[in-house]
Amino acid sequence: MAVNDPKNKKLADIYYNDVMNGGKVDRIADIIHDDFIFTIPTHPEVFRGPEGFRKEVSGLHGAFPDVHLDVHHLWCFDDLILGLWTGTGTHIGAEPLSTPAGPVPATGRPFVIQGVSWIRADGVLLRENLANEDTLRIVHSLGLADFSALYRNADASLVRPLQVPVRSSVGPTGHALMADTIRFDHPLLSAQAVGSAQATAFLDSYWSAFDQVEFTITQAKRGPDVNAYRWEFTATHTGDFFGVPASGNRIHHQGVTVSVLNSAGKGSSTYVNENLIVLMGQIAPQPSNSKAKSKK
Repeated sequence: MAVNDPKNKKLADIYYNDVMNGGKVDRIADIIHDDFIFTIPTHPEVFRGPEGFRKEVSGLHGAFPDVHLDVHHLWCFDDLILGLWTGTGTHIGAEPLSTPAGPVPATGRPFVIQGVSWIRADGVLLRENLANEDTLRIVHSLGLADFSALYRNADASLVRPLQVPVRSSVGPTGHALMADTIRFDHPLLSAQAVGSAQATAFLDSYWSAFDQVEFTITQAKRGPDVNAYRWEFTATHTGDFFGVPASGNRIHHQGVTVSVLNSAGKGSSTYVNENLIVLMGQIAPQPSNSKAKSKK
């Protein structure tokens, strides 16, 4: 049975359909608490309250007039709205895109990304949205930096023989919880990994790049057909990360994992979204061809 609290479902419909997709900023005051906080780990600022969120939505539609979030999975608990979505848009708007490196004028290029909304809600108003999106893919798609080699190497990990168990304290986390036919979605992969062997090959390649891992689950939510958790880890970059050689740097990373469960309680589909652009900044120099201009 899917989670479907009717009051939060109504709030979710307004949030995604009217506000995020429709750009109807006049609806924001109807659903947003005065103390609402909206964060994306890669965004240069935190948006607070109805007026702050109005600024975020207006800026998004100003840079990407056709922006659209296709919510393909939605769970409405009595205290949390959890949405998985595919975001699309074309960078043709008159308003420059706001980035940590400065404003970026229209490039004319489209993007397709995956994202997660982790929205604290009480059935009356939305209180907080801890969102994650694939900012690295946006930067790559808009031609601001080139991560082609990283993506190619990640895809190649799916066809390699399984590696030895991970050397970190985390170990090959979650392998036993996968259904044999799992579909595994990760922002580094151009398509879903299909089957537990492919998913395990990718995860083992990923974790083999890190040692001295300290992994923490910061928030978690479970329903009859979903298991979701937000996480952070610190680690030392001691091995090849999909073509990025070991830097020896101690890094701090953040993300969210959402698993759709089958009747046996195992993950039939798993979606990972993580702060890859910040991770890359910690383990490798920013690729050239950046078009963002620093703010003065």
